[in-house]
Amino acid sequence: MKSIADWQKALKMSVERKFPNSSWGESERLTSIQEQLDDVVAALSVEQKTLESADHAHQDPDHRIGALIADILILAEERNADIESELEKVLAWFEKRD
Repeated sequence: MKSIADWQKALKMSVERKFPNSSWGESERLTSIQEQLDDVVAALSVEQKTLESADHAHQDPDHRIGALIADILILAEERNADIESELEKVLAWFEKRD
């Protein structure tokens, strides 16, 4: 199984191969993340039958969640973020009992 750091690197390398002339920065990546999140919301609404959409991006919520996570991990790799360490901190915060 790949570590989160392995996924970050693999996704970033794949994006660079697929879009070699892309000059995306943080702003464009954040816009893409927002669009992916909007697709997740729409796909869940289609699944719950509260929205009708023929858009292929709205037909599979799980795939949309995967695409959202991929975009987030690419951003993390671009920032050289140690997401595994950050997730440990977040988990510790969730588990903290007052």
